[in-house]
Amino acid sequence: MKIGIFGTTKASDKEIIKKAKEIGKLIAINNHTVVTGGTSGYPHAVALSAIKNGGKVISYAVGKSMSDHSQFHNVDLSKYANVIFQKKYFNKKLLGIDNYLRSLDMCLNIDMAIVISGKVGTMYEVTITSGMSKDMYVLEGSGGITGHTIKEFIKEGHKTKSKIIFFNNPEDLNKVLA
Repeated sequence: MKIGIFGTTKASDKEIIKKAKEIGKLIAINNHTVVTGGTSGYPHAVALSAIKNGGKVISYAVGKSMSDHSQFHNVDLSKYANVIFQKKYFNKKLLGIDNYLRSLDMCLNIDMAIVISGKVGTMYEVTITSGMSKDMYVLEGSGGITGHTIKEFIKEGHKTKSKIIFFNNPEDLNKVLA
């Protein structure tokens, strides 16, 4: 299974970083693939932990090259199993909107998602994934949109058959990943 990891590029909470690493380990030991947008923060912590534990990581990068991607995300993706670049720009040249184009492509190619904190870009990915009726697991207490915002989305706008499940401990994912 390909599991999208959505979240903030600003990983500052040591306890959440620890949980992100445990999530990466669980994904790897259960033979699933981590999929990220090639960003820093909690998604990168999950990715590096998965790699450390023998797992595979795929990145959907912004732009048509590593040079393009590094304009937005200065992350070493050399240990990732595969880096997928955009085939075209949203406009004639690379723009910030291409982060969203990349996210759309990423969401199309995952089976489920795990959300760890995040802001507007993460909410975009949550909305797309929900619209595609793919299940999501949200790490409660990880900050950003994982509190009030996603809960309001569920009440007001979530109309598909996908599940959005909140969890507190990475071990809670064992049932889903096993």
